[in-house]
Amino acid sequence: MERSIPAFEARRQFGKLLQNVTAKGDSYVVERHGEPVAVVVSIEIYEQWKRQRSAFFATWRQVAEGANLSTDDADMLAKETVQAVRRDHAV
Repeated sequence: MERSIPAFEARRQFGKLLQNVTAKGDSYVVERHGEPVAVVVSIEIYEQWKRQRSAFFATWRQVAEGANLSTDDADMLAKETVQAVRRDHAV
């Protein structure tokens, strides 16, 4: 279960948070002044995120190498794409 917790409370109960993360699989969004600033998750979840992130960027590197675009052309294509998405999703 994901829970939000103020930073001060997380500090006071850090041992309990770790116990809940490891024993129950809980995760905590730590907030400072009502704004989320960090997340406490199990090491398994963290390692999974790292693997997924690594695979994502490896795929994008392969796509970029295969596209054979100059930096200027890639920048122009990215700008046009952002403009199209913003136009299509304008409120």
